[in-house]
Amino acid sequence: MRLEGQSHPTGYDRYMDRTILSLPHYPPHYPHLTAARRELESWLFFYFEPRERMRAAGPVKEVRHIGLMGEELAAHLNTLRAFKPRQFEDIEKAMRLLLPDVDGINVEVSDLGEVELFVRENNVPIPARVLSEGTLRMLGILALTGADEPPSLVGFEEPENGVHPGRIELIAEFLRTQMFVGTTQYIVTTHSPILPDLLPGSSLYAARKMDRETHIDAFATWGPIGQRKDNDRAIEGLESILPVSERIRRGDFNG
Repeated sequence: MRLEGQSHPTGYDRYMDRTILSLPHYPPHYPHLTAARRELESWLFFYFEPRERMRAAGPVKEVRHIGLMGEELAAHLNTLRAFKPRQFEDIEKAMRLLLPDVDGINVEVSDLGEVELFVRENNVPIPARVLSEGTLRMLGILALTGADEPPSLVGFEEPENGVHPGRIELIAEFLRTQMFVGTTQYIVTTHSPILPDLLPGSSLYAARKMDRETHIDAFATWGPIGQRKDNDRAIEGLESILPVSERIRRGDFNG
């Protein structure tokens, strides 16, 4: 409400403006906004911290995933074992396939009422507190497939950290498999010169900073400098084509 000829809103006007702006969006009236909000709410972004958080025992509780830093790994596996034993067995089986020395996974409740995680190697239970960071990361990645409510998108920050170079291929194999069988989209950031070599070129994007801005380009847009098949035609007399890892080390994609 504003009086004729009045150049500034009254206190009542300002109150009404604030009231109107603060009205909630009633879902049936805003279906697209509601759908967008639900989509964003289902996204999860992980940065595993295997030095302490993934090793620590935790209270017995029912959880829907392993925690954004992996801190609920033991509790999540214990939840699956109790309520979804088949999913727990699938994770255990996948772990054995990826790491042949692993016989299985144990989760036990201590006298203090905390869930402790063990991985059996050659029938010897190894507590999480002394497992390698790479083993914990691999287990964390596999445990995500047992989430009660799979997110529509998962973001991983450098999943190769602490993983032996020979096992990075296992991470790539997992990501390739999820492309075909999973309902979750994975976005992975990496500084590894190895991981990009093991993934389809159509899934790769180069991120770089230029003029204080971040530019993200599809790997295919790099043309002859980026694709191996184009390098065959573009570089005469080159017997072996440089893989993505060598081009990263050389700085081809730096801004």
